[in-house]
Amino acid sequence: MPARHSRHIALTETLAAWIDAQVARGEYASTSDLIRTAIRVLRVQDGGKVAAQPASPVAMPRGKGQA
Repeated sequence: MPARHSRHIALTETLAAWIDAQVARGEYASTSDLIRTAIRVLRVQDGGKVAAQPASPVAMPRGKGQA
């Protein structure tokens, strides 16, 4: 299925390297494939609430050095 929407995301070097390794091993066809799979897993874990509730800035965890 062709993508209808694109997003730009920033990743740490560690995450980018892990994603690249998964794709190189053939676990996923592309980075986009891996990200879509990860989102599907999160939606299942969340019981579908992701689409029903807008994200709250207070509820979003922040990494080191992020404001």
